[in-house]
Amino acid sequence: MTEPLPTHGGQLREISERFGIPISQLVDFSANINPEGPPPAVIPALHASLDDPASLACYPDMEQMALKHSLARYAGIGLDGIVVANGFVPMLDAVLHALKIRHCLMPVPAFVEYRSALIRAQVEITTHVLKPEQNFAYNIDCMLAGDHDAILLANPQNPSGVSCNPQTLLQLVASAAGKNMVVLLDEAFIDYIHSESLIPYVERFSNLIVFRSVTKFHGIPGLRVAYAAAPARLAHLVSRQLPPWPVTTLAAHAVIAALGDLEYAERNRLLNQERRASMRSELNRLGVLSYESSANFLLLRLPSGIDSTSFWQRMILDHHIVLRSCHNYEGLSDGHLRAAILTDSQNEALVKAMRAALPNCRVTPSGAVRPPTAS
Repeated sequence: MTEPLPTHGGQLREISERFGIPISQLVDFSANINPEGPPPAVIPALHASLDDPASLACYPDMEQMALKHSLARYAGIGLDGIVVANGFVPMLDAVLHALKIRHCLMPVPAFVEYRSALIRAQVEITTHVLKPEQNFAYNIDCMLAGDHDAILLANPQNPSGVSCNPQTLLQLVASAAGKNMVVLLDEAFIDYIHSESLIPYVERFSNLIVFRSVTKFHGIPGLRVAYAAAPARLAHLVSRQLPPWPVTTLAAHAVIAALGDLEYAERNRLLNQERRASMRSELNRLGVLSYESSANFLLLRLPSGIDSTSFWQRMILDHHIVLRSCHNYEGLSDGHLRAAILTDSQNEALVKAMRAALPNCRVTPSGAVRPPTAS
């Protein structure tokens, strides 16, 4: 396949056009979105907003105070420590400029937009390669060594899903403070292990900024809402780097409704945990290994001799299943793919499809991939 692979998950239009398969027939395991959809109150909240002409005819609240109050209650932090934006990437851009970061340590593999944002901000980058055989564990001593003034990392990680215990991260933050290093912590998937968030500590550490996504866990990524929690002084600096009206009125109303449903949150944590464990077990029987994920996805390692690009393609052509190609995850070896945790029936279909596809993508002793079966 000569065409470039998608750089992100969820690119169904691109895949539909490339392979000639209607989007409605594709099952998307490449994007890590809650398959249960949004909390029940979200759609009525959007309808109510549309019934109010002011929702469209008036500008949003520039300070988004109602949204910030909701986020502060949900995250357990004071109102002055909350900053909102229309997605993680604009928020990271604002933080890098506000803090005038000069040199950043970036553990890899990691979300591919980290490097793009650092390059845009003209930040020098030092990579720290995490080892799969060590379960992608963070090495604090190595991460603190050097002359960088920031560390950008995630918990749970992406693409591995591996989580680091809060005590280890707090040790990193405390040690980094002594070296005048800022810790930029991406908690996009922390809702699945919500008690391990470091947001309660941002008022204690002047060098900690935590990024959170609302839309992945709550199944509303099309609304583009993210927030950061930081010491009040840093939150003020970051907010000044964001454009006015970063979040629409409709998005704010939907997020407020979503965050208010705590029963939904607890139910989906347990549901994801059960489905993830079941899928790991079934894939392991096929010889497909995965790592100890705490998120709503698994990083898969295909059996030796399986070409991952050929496998990714055959899953689309033969089974209409879209996995996340990991070709552009820096520091990750060939043979890896990522799969979201979806519904029970969809997860079962994935395991069945992988069982059928694996023999058709095995590399021969000469190094050539066996001709795939006809689609």
